[in-house]
Formats: sequence, structure tokens, C-alpha cells
Amino acid sequence: MTTDTDPWSRVEAAHALWAATGDTQTAVPALMTAVQGLAKGDYLPVLLPAVRHLTQIGPAARPAAQLLHAVPRQDLRLRSSGAWRGFTQDEDIRTAVDELLALYG
Repeated sequence: MTTDTDPWSRVEAAHALWAATGDTQTAVPALMTAVQGLAKGDYLPVLLPAVRHLTQIGPAARPAAQLLHAVPRQDLRLRSSGAWRGFTQDEDIRTAVDELLALYG
């Protein structure tokens, strides 16, 4: 399931695999596939749990921190919704990325 075409399935399967077995060799690449668009300014709601899962994984997630190092400097809203939800989505994902970078960036 870590290679599923559905990003939600892939992210949750990667997290479950890591949580149950500690397997970072499969989980980290699956999660990094999910967050690649974020490095380019793309945002989908699944990215927030993906970044949070990477932060939980530990030092094996350092490549993800390197991939996302420029996200805090992006001058755009990272969101999929309009109105007030767009602001909270942007704040939540930026906080999650900042936490990842603080630990492993």
C-alpha cells in the first residue's frame, strides 16, 4: 500500500508500516513522494499528516527536511481551500515543516 496511487492510502500505509515495524527504508520514500509537490508550492490536505509523520520518524527523515528546506521562504499561501480555512491550512503546514526542519534540517 505504500506505493498506492491514492496519496492518502500511501501516507497512512507508510505511517502504519513505520509505527508497527520501524521500517524507515520503505516509509520515508513513500512519505517523500507525497510531499514532493510541497517543495514546489503545491498543497493538498494529505501533506500535513505526511510532514508530521516524517517528523515523528526521526533522523531517517533528514532527506525530507532537505527537500522541504525552501518551503518557509515561499511567498505564497500553501492551501487547498479558500476563505479562513486557507489561512489555517497555510499556518498548519508551515508549522509542521518548521518542526521538521528544526529537528533534521
